[in-house]
Amino acid sequence: MKRIIIAIDGPAASGKSTTAKFLASRLGYIYLDTGAMYRACALRCKQLGLKLEDKTKIIAMMDAMDLQVNQSSDGNIVILHGTDVSAEIRTPEISSLASAISAIPEVRDKMVALQRKLGSEGGVVLDGRDIGTVVFPQAEAKFFLIADVNERAKRRYLELQAKGLDTPFEKVLEELIERDKADAGRAVAPLKPAVDSIPVDTSKLSIAQQVSCLFIHLEKLLSLPVVRLAQHSGYCFGVRRALNLALEARNDEKPVITLGEIIHNPQIVQKLADKGIRVAKEASEIKNSKVIIRSHGIPKWELETLIANQNEIIDATCPYVKRTHETLQKLVAEGYPVIILGDKDHPEVVGMLSYGDSKTQVVSSDDPLPILEGRKTAILAQTTQKLHNLSDLACKLLPDCNELRVFNTICLATSERQNSTVELAKASDLMLVIGGHNSANTRALASLSSAICLTYHIETEAELENLELGGYPRIGLAAGASTPEEMIVEVYNKVLQKSGSTAKVKCSGEIPMFKEESC
Repeated sequence: MKRIIIAIDGPAASGKSTTAKFLASRLGYIYLDTGAMYRACALRCKQLGLKLEDKTKIIAMMDAMDLQVNQSSDGNIVILHGTDVSAEIRTPEISSLASAISAIPEVRDKMVALQRKLGSEGGVVLDGRDIGTVVFPQAEAKFFLIADVNERAKRRYLELQAKGLDTPFEKVLEELIERDKADAGRAVAPLKPAVDSIPVDTSKLSIAQQVSCLFIHLEKLLSLPVVRLAQHSGYCFGVRRALNLALEARNDEKPVITLGEIIHNPQIVQKLADKGIRVAKEASEIKNSKVIIRSHGIPKWELETLIANQNEIIDATCPYVKRTHETLQKLVAEGYPVIILGDKDHPEVVGMLSYGDSKTQVVSSDDPLPILEGRKTAILAQTTQKLHNLSDLACKLLPDCNELRVFNTICLATSERQNSTVELAKASDLMLVIGGHNSANTRALASLSSAICLTYHIETEAELENLELGGYPRIGLAAGASTPEEMIVEVYNKVLQKSGSTAKVKCSGEIPMFKEESC
């Protein structure tokens, strides 16, 4: 795929440099901080004791100046006459001097020539104040970042504080206003947006959101599919808690065992096994060990067996599942026949049912209506059920009841994932739902999504190898509550790779979220 030139212009502290650096990293491009080059010129001028009026001497300085810009994982390294001055050029004094010295035509001519040389091959992100208007007017992508001056002053103030420079906020604001005037009012290459640049207001955006906004525009420009991740994708609180408890339980004193798979994700179960945390199928076979009660919970008779076998119990049952046990026990004590909406073979439902009595029954959304015992009934739901299935069941049973108590025991994480998946599916041509094929909550996401658009339920990025993703301009990603971040990242990067892009992300926070599409 063609590697283009990306120009990012804007006033000081609008987020240009940091956004450009992260955007370049995501695209696999080179990042060039042109402002740092002018700062280096300003620093050299200070070192030689030159005044701005000494233009002849400054021009001579430029002819003799040895300036190099190298790349590192943290951005540019600016080398001035053999010395790394990357930190030294970031003071308020050098910032002001850089704005003034950049107005000298001969200084700009030399810097522009160097910038054009460094960026001529494409595959580069440059930021400054005249990249899209002067340095690379032919750049394929141009952005102009803006932000409220008070917000920019706050950013600069915090940046200076972090560097140990105690500059009053009022002074930072004053200097920023003066610099804006100087940059916009200079005769040579004044600060202004290119006519074909895309404005982005960063006042209320985090750096991650700024990068995502620009990346969204680039996807369209490069004819890449627009790939979005549904909000609330991946590990929920209960799963994360269970995994942390399992890992913290490891030591050399006792074996660590989970009764059943701790979560429904085969890859994670295998990783835990590699760390010495094995899975047992029967409570009776575990003795004198540390036993992790999985997030789905277990039947109460299995817990009694584990305790009788002298095991140390570490209860990682999801709090939402625990709530269903407590609610069911209370309803049984009050004499209510209870209907559990769920999959009777699912470990969570098997555990729930153990807290019921002979009048407790399990039905799925596809089963015939249950026969009611008496005129009062209570309904609970497996925590990963769909809300509309619970609502439908309640509506169908109500005519036959004098009293119907409905408990929405669907966990918040499930509802959030289902709602965000549905919303993204409505705005997508293709959905990829990531998670274990044996995961009930992931299957529910895939079911909801498939009712709206073409949907594939996949466990890992390897399953994308033989899938044809071409012809789908909008691709949505969603992940179940037992899907780790690394699997989401691997799928996203694989989708980009299959589209011909060299872009990559390192964490899910770098993936454009569906909520940011309006950027």
